[in-house]
Amino acid sequence: MENVQELRIYSATSFLGHGVDAVSLQKALEYGLHVIVAQGTTTDAGPYYLGSGKPVMARQALQRDLELIVGAARQAKIPFICSVGGAGANPHVELALELLEESARLHGWSLTIGVVWSDVDQGWLLERLQAGVEMPRLVPVDRFPERLDAGTVKASTRIVAQVGPEVLVRLLEEHPNLDGIITGRALDIGLYAALPLRYGFPRALSMHFGKVMEDGALAADPGSGNDGLLGFLRRDHFEVVPVNEARRCTPASVALHAFYERPDPTREANPGGVLDVSSARYEQVTDRRVRVAGARWIEADEYRVKLEGVRRVGFRSISIAGVRDPRFIAASEQIVRDCYDAVREYFAFLGEQAYHFSIRTYGRNGVLGPSEPVTGGEPHEICLLLDAVSSDQERADSICSFASSFLAHHGFPGRLSTAGNLAIPFSPGRAIPVGEVYQFSIWHALPLEDPGEPFQTEIRVINR
Repeated sequence: MENVQELRIYSATSFLGHGVDAVSLQKALEYGLHVIVAQGTTTDAGPYYLGSGKPVMARQALQRDLELIVGAARQAKIPFICSVGGAGANPHVELALELLEESARLHGWSLTIGVVWSDVDQGWLLERLQAGVEMPRLVPVDRFPERLDAGTVKASTRIVAQVGPEVLVRLLEEHPNLDGIITGRALDIGLYAALPLRYGFPRALSMHFGKVMEDGALAADPGSGNDGLLGFLRRDHFEVVPVNEARRCTPASVALHAFYERPDPTREANPGGVLDVSSARYEQVTDRRVRVAGARWIEADEYRVKLEGVRRVGFRSISIAGVRDPRFIAASEQIVRDCYDAVREYFAFLGEQAYHFSIRTYGRNGVLGPSEPVTGGEPHEICLLLDAVSSDQERADSICSFASSFLAHHGFPGRLSTAGNLAIPFSPGRAIPVGEVYQFSIWHALPLEDPGEPFQTEIRVINR
């Protein structure tokens, strides 16, 4: 394959565990694929999964999707590449390997897997800081220091770095007979660009290809998060088409996905450079297939990967209640203010820094809060979501329970009954313990001389 002029790559799903369409996957094999790829890490689900080490998607869903992908790859005698577990920390990679072992025993597979671990050792990171390496924050959020510091590193529960495509390219070069690669937290588009870069395809083209392919059929019309996308990568362009004939790619569907998740719709910062799609061309070549060319790669002065870290801030308790009384609804803003005052007074002995308490009013301004545009008229029902966070679960439960009870019995103008203001759908409902709460603490760029430096890799043999 050293002089290969076309690579055929299948993106099996938008996210591992969202669902793999088994019919589409089997149909894709008819095209003589070179690799099956699926991304499975993200920060979209929030910091909890990185801190707790629990997967974003259910264990059964992960096992189903992995088993379908690995089974198809073995059927076609091609490798697979998957990032796993949501946050992509070591516990998530360990879970994926455990699931693969279970499937291998069930089906009699013998697998040789390249494994990339994304956890960054705190001691190594502190040494880098001590050596004067500057790690700037990537977003202007006040809780992130402008430059990563030792105190923030030490206070973080877990830290991962995004694996770039170079680490995967190295594995593919050094171990050409791998059945597949499992990675922790990874650059999504790097998963799809790895094999093209391995065979010398242009970086701009490979990275743009990865950007379009990363979420499977979401680049098609109608889009789907649990269906796949077939890509044909050639030396000067690529083409994408869904194998499911109920979907089609159009220049609009493909271009819009290439603009996805970036502050500038035409430029995206990546390890080692910037992908610039401002000059890209999208051409409808059949009713369902689109050809893409023309992206540019702007080389950066240094190679940097994204660091993501979290710290534990306490424990959460919530309460959910519905309100149908029009008099309560009319007075709800004042009632909520009264509740805040009551909580503040009752728990004054703790100090306001010892807990966080909030009430969201869904049906009026629960999503946008004070930014909600005025629509006029009162809603006929609202939902109150009470949220208490403190240093331990018992204290969070106590704050939430007190506030819920206060709202249930608080008087207001025109009140007709003293039996209770709220409809609480669950028991227990005054305080539902949610558990540990984490907050992102690190969102910084790590400069590297070697793209593989912070990552541990190994070759894992399963069920030989």
